[in-house]
Amino acid sequence: MRKLILSLLMPIALISCKGVAQKDAKSASEIPSNSEIRSKADIDFMSNPMAEDHRDVISEKYNALEVNFASYYVITTWGCGSGCVTGAMVDTRDGKVYSMPEDKEWGGNGTYIESKKESETLLTVAVAQSPTGETEESRKYWVWNEDLKTFTFMKAESVLSSKTRKTN
Repeated sequence: MRKLILSLLMPIALISCKGVAQKDAKSASEIPSNSEIRSKADIDFMSNPMAEDHRDVISEKYNALEVNFASYYVITTWGCGSGCVTGAMVDTRDGKVYSMPEDKEWGGNGTYIESKKESETLLTVAVAQSPTGETEESRKYWVWNEDLKTFTFMKAESVLSSKTRKTN
């Protein structure tokens, strides 16, 4: 009796597993090429002069973070003084390192940087106290040009408390 039940259930189980395996294979082929499942390239420290100077922090953060900018890049940041950050961006496809947009006015990239995985717009923010004692954020927006591999300044705005004052 036991053999009869097993002989009847075995083909059903095999057919069920075959359907699941086919479904999994089909869904795996639909995963976009810029998915986190894809492995990251090794960092090419020779691609940017500043990469070798900051090898340890770039490596540590690149390995710890997921893609966080423009579908393929990992932005890594580190402090450059009180209230100042700077950083680099690594292309996960080929490991090339790119500098963050240079802001001569701030001497770094501001107090913090914001990026989104599926956006080519980068936000750099410098926070300071205004003469009236309120907190003022100077925000600068930069657009990444994938073809030229460069950032272009887009616009700036100042935010004082909850009021926004735009400048170009």
